[in-house]
Amino acid sequence: MLKTILKPSESVAIGVGIGAVDLWIFQSHLPTTADIRTAQPVNTDVETARRQATIMAVGINGFVSLITRDWTVFLIGGAVTAAMSILVAHANAVSPETGTMTQPGEAQAKSMDNTYPLADYGYQLANAG
Repeated sequence: MLKTILKPSESVAIGVGIGAVDLWIFQSHLPTTADIRTAQPVNTDVETARRQATIMAVGINGFVSLITRDWTVFLIGGAVTAAMSILVAHANAVSPETGTMTQPGEAQAKSMDNTYPLADYGYQLANAG
């Protein structure tokens, strides 16, 4: 196992610095979260940019943690990367009309107001004889 070359205080400081770099990566690759939430849900361009930003951030986290031979750097940077990726994925899934996440087909089902329910034929068969 590789032995770290950092003191604990240096390890945390570099981890926080890598977290700031991860935030910068997400900020430079994606529009603001408010803009993502006002767009139509499941925007493929936003999803592609989110994946690219996540891959770049994880790559930088891994590279710096290999150089420093310290897991703390990777864990702090990884926590920031995961949080930003989840935040953007959630914002991309929210519908601006309802302010909630919709499942596929849910909006279509709600728009079918002029449909009629089917009759319950099980009740008629049970009482037929």
